This record gives sequence, structure tokens and C-alpha cells, in this order.
Amino acid sequence: MKPEPGHDQIWSLTGELLWDIILFLDGKALLVLGTTASYVLLTCERAKLQRCLLQVKAPVKRPAGSKLRLSDDGHVSRRLCPPPRQRYVRNFLPVQQSLAKLARFSKEGDRLALGSLLPWLENGDACTRAAAVRAVSRVARREDRDVLASLLACLRDSSFGGAAMAEMGPALRCLVAPGDPEVVDHITGLLSNAAFAVRHAALQALPHVVAKGDAHAIDKILARADDKDVEIREEAIRALAQVASEGAETKLTKSSDRQSTD
Repeated sequence: MKPEPGHDQIWSLTGELLWDIILFLDGKALLVLGTTASYVLLTCERAKLQRCLLQVKAPVKRPAGSKLRLSDDGHVSRRLCPPPRQRYVRNFLPVQQSLAKLARFSKEGDRLALGSLLPWLENGDACTRAAAVRAVSRVARREDRDVLASLLACLRDSSFGGAAMAEMGPALRCLVAPGDPEVVDHITGLLSNAAFAVRHAALQALPHVVAKGDAHAIDKILARADDKDVEIREEAIRALAQVASEGAETKLTKSSDRQSTD
């Protein structure tokens, strides 16, 4: 419950002013502030994610005499003093916890929360990215095009796999209307990509955005039955099992078996 104005000095610090002050706090201070004033919890968690993101993206050491451009990531926006010395993040568990808290307490469609969540789709280890996908799917509104563009971009990232890719399917089911032509066309276009990881990710994602028995999706999956990589042919079987009738699945299984014996 929000405190009455005048009973809490923090209550008068809102918006940009509160954010600028919180950016000065270290991890321990953010933890204390977040637990003693619940209405700034989300801002504290966003600040933690921002701090870790800067560490992950810390620029490499520059040669002596080289100049730092104003456009470089090393500059911290809206800081009134130089940032502390950056250290690489070795433990991503605090990041995952902050992602989960933002997902739990943010309102649907909260743009500030999404702005803190989306960068973690492409940063951190597989478990951190998985936590980011879960968090984004809980906060974003259904059919939010900006969020969908960020999620679909992950399918082209060869490092996006494992636990993170396992969360992608449920996230797409949550955010995409079945048969959305823009999303379906984007994913089916990736099925012919030259990169193995991209084709594999597209086959994993496609069943979650089309309706059962979708003829167009079935044709696209069947086209992967002759893929040069056996893992792609196996993934096509799994994808077809989720989309097609028993007869079409049998057809693909026989084709894949024939390819394996060649």
C-alpha cells in the first residue's frame, strides 16, 4: 500500500529524479531500499539489471592513447559522476532473481519493465536468457510487435539455445495469435536459412504459432525432410507431430529413415 504523502521522504522522489538517485546506490543499498519501501521495489530491480548489463557490456581495455567516442557503450547515461570500475558478471543468479521479480510485480504492458527485460534476451548465460523470455512473456501484451520482433530476432542467434529455446515456445503461444501471418512468414522464412542453428530454432518455434493441421506449415516442415543435417530431419519429425495429422507424420518419418540409410 502506498504511504501518505509527507510520511515518507522517498514518496516525493518520483520519475527521473528517483531513478538518478537510485543509480548511485550499490547492490546492498538497493536491496535494503527495495525491502523497506515496496513501492520502489521495481525501480530498484531495474537498477540492478542496468548495473549488471553495463558490466556484461563493459568495453574491452583500449590501447594506450586511443580515444573514447561519445557514442561508445562505455558512457553511462544520466550519471553525474564517473561509473565505478566495471567487473565481468560471473554469477547471473541475482540477474535471474531480478527478472523474476519484475515479471511478478510489473503491470501488463509496462514499458519501463520491458525496457529492462528485453536486453537480457541476448545477454547472459542460457538460464538467464530463459528467465528473460519467461519474464517478457508475462509482462508484454499479446501481439506487442516490438516485443515479438525482439523474440523472433533470437531465432537467428546461434548462441540462443538449450533452456532459453525451451522457453521460447510457451512465450510465443502466449504472445502470438495462432496463424499470425507476419510471424508465421518470418519463421517459415528461416527454415531455408543456411545456418543449421537458425533452421533448427525455426522448426522448434513454428508449431507454437500455427493451428493444428495448418497446410502451409505442414508443407514447409515436409520440405525439411530432405535437409542435409540429420538433426534437422529429426526436428522436422517432432515439429510435424505437433502440427500435422498422423498420415503426414508417417510420410515424413519414412522419408527421414530413407535419408538416414543413404
